[in-house]
Amino acid sequence: MMLQESELISTRGAHKPQLDPSLQHGTKGVNVSPGERLISLVVGLGCVGYGLRRRTVPAILLAVVGGSLVHRGLTGRSRALALMGMTEVPGEKPGVAFELSTTILKPRQELYQAWRDFEKHPRFIPHLLSVRNLENDKSHWVYQGPAGSVVEWESRVTEDRPGERIVWRTMPGSVIQHTGTVRFEDAPAGRGTVVHLELRYHVPGGRAAAVVAKLLGDEPKQHLSRGLRQFKQLMETGEVATVDSQPHGHRSGLGRTLAPRS
Repeated sequence: MMLQESELISTRGAHKPQLDPSLQHGTKGVNVSPGERLISLVVGLGCVGYGLRRRTVPAILLAVVGGSLVHRGLTGRSRALALMGMTEVPGEKPGVAFELSTTILKPRQELYQAWRDFEKHPRFIPHLLSVRNLENDKSHWVYQGPAGSVVEWESRVTEDRPGERIVWRTMPGSVIQHTGTVRFEDAPAGRGTVVHLELRYHVPGGRAAAVVAKLLGDEPKQHLSRGLRQFKQLMETGEVATVDSQPHGHRSGLGRTLAPRS
């Protein structure tokens, strides 16, 4: 996984750009997109709620991060972005890109048909609550995000080659913006099919939200890695193995601490 969002590096004696005064007062200088603001609010409020309920040291730290996300969402202004010279909503949004792959002992066409049936994806992708197919190769997705938040978006298939590849991207205005590709290639010596999954997504709420998601074990790469393994299980055995003691898959120590108690 490669984070492409620039990071501020503190260097003693280096020249630091001055913060645009418009970012300190009034409504000018908004440099966070509407989608980012909405997700910042949702994730931030969820983090604050967890912190106030649990009141452990990790929970309080999470609440502090959540508070900064709420402020970012309400004002639409980010001091970190402003210090980097980004005083307006950027045209090209930073994001995360990764690729996963696995070999499945089934022919390409069979795997393609199973993946193309998006409404069955909740059977093997963790935290994906539902998918509803729409007209014109569009679909509506409902996903459970960090700290119990629920996020919805619409996507559209932009390239469809039966038995070879499926490419999709979210519709303009979606709060979760991403593009993805799944490719199906014959494995060597006729040993099934190699499935490659590529995803590039915008980090909702900026770098702070990405760090929170990773701490909670709710990072998209973690979910899709497990989802690809469970897709392999489903196609090869007809069912997905479940572990009652781990309904949420792998979580970090902080994620387990903050998980709702039954």
